[in-house]
Amino acid sequence: MINQWHKQLAPVFAIFMIFAAGAGSAQTLFQPPGANLTFGDVTHGMRAQSASTNPAAAAADLARQGNDAKSGAIVSGAAGLEYGNIQEIWNFYDEVSQAFKKSDPDIDVDAPGQLPELKPPFGIDLGQIWDQLDPDIQDELDAIVAEATRQAAILALIKTDGYGKAWISADAPVVFATPRWGGAWTMQLSWSGASRAFGIVQPIDLGRETARAAIQDWFDTEVGSRPPSLQVGGQVELLIDAVGKVSLVLQNDSSIAFKSTQLSTLSSGYSRAAWSNDAGTLYLGAEAHLHNMQLSRLAVRFGDITDSELLFDYIRDADFESDTRVSLDVGALWVSDNYQLGAQLTSLNEPDFQFPDVNLEPFRDDGIIQRIQSDRTYTMERQLKLEASLYSNDRRWSGHLGVDANSASDPLGNDYQWLTVSAGLETGNQWIPGLRLGYRQNLAGTEKTYASLGMTVFKYINLDISSALDVTKIDGKKLPEGLMVSIGFQTSW
Repeated sequence: MINQWHKQLAPVFAIFMIFAAGAGSAQTLFQPPGANLTFGDVTHGMRAQSASTNPAAAAADLARQGNDAKSGAIVSGAAGLEYGNIQEIWNFYDEVSQAFKKSDPDIDVDAPGQLPELKPPFGIDLGQIWDQLDPDIQDELDAIVAEATRQAAILALIKTDGYGKAWISADAPVVFATPRWGGAWTMQLSWSGASRAFGIVQPIDLGRETARAAIQDWFDTEVGSRPPSLQVGGQVELLIDAVGKVSLVLQNDSSIAFKSTQLSTLSSGYSRAAWSNDAGTLYLGAEAHLHNMQLSRLAVRFGDITDSELLFDYIRDADFESDTRVSLDVGALWVSDNYQLGAQLTSLNEPDFQFPDVNLEPFRDDGIIQRIQSDRTYTMERQLKLEASLYSNDRRWSGHLGVDANSASDPLGNDYQWLTVSAGLETGNQWIPGLRLGYRQNLAGTEKTYASLGMTVFKYINLDISSALDVTKIDGKKLPEGLMVSIGFQTSW
């Protein structure tokens, strides 16, 4: 009995030994299109769509079909939106920018939505807080500290939730039924475009005692000699008019960053059976990718914003710099009668892509400058993906589990580590749709969760939708914080 279990589990251990060295991870610009939006990055057996995940899947799918194997292709398109939990995100950025001081007039920051010369100089109105006959400054100090604390809380919210992201993609994998060199060949052409706006935050530094001393010095100065502006901290400046009306302005480099990417990829893969016994078969595969990535980015201080939505349009339509690189994926799949286990390691060589430079002249804070500069290079890191599936005897019912072993950042700066759980019914009938359900959770970054639903109608058309389980408000309406849709057409010959 022990010897029998050893024979059955040996191929499984072989899979994990092959990939034991994989310590990194990688992400594409978008969630997988077609049925994979619901199923996840698992080998679910739906013709070319399944073979577009694990590089070893094509040979396994063709072997299962035997003499009835056919070449197959799928053309899929998908799109998605994701927001942080901020109401009216662009209006929110515009309102926040009122508290931040604009750049010096001799600095070139001219761009749509980024016109500091049009920005009102008044900052946040603190009202009539000066009592020039009363040297007790406690009320004045409390008002200033309260407003600075409120702005710090807003920056904390921006750092966590102050982002918006949109993407669109197209994907066309092809599996060839005729074996070459004893294995299965695949080809794939894909394109995706994505844009993201997010906040980069410099913490607000205001010491109560430093502010108290500055205000007391101002009160102790002769009335006619009191300056119209008062520095009460490293970042906080007060503007005082003749009647005691006070405005607060922050000398702070907190900014909106915008990134856009377009990725075109041509891929070719090969897979074949490597070892077999009565318990199942081990398949191995490799896939090479030729990537052309176009990139654009911009960073804008809050103090220089006049219309953040125009800025988003500007970066979306901006000129892109192009970078071309090659990457290689490998995969393994152990297939038995009612279950299969797999692993794949993507981007073995971890290619680097360079974003354009950003104008750093308006910035003074070293932390913000370092953050912007560090964002210039994107590395398509290695990623280890693991999968497990169960099937009924006729393989119409299936359940799947997929997980990214490590977290990673995509080109837009999002951290991802996806866990997916899914199940499907494949009817094989033209009039009865095939159905699938899925759940995916990001174990890193935003930690968002999605519920997915998909169906295959008339045997050829795939429809899938995935919605975040958390909601936010956009234009006064409650909407999911993320929504993704996909439609695809599959055929064989």
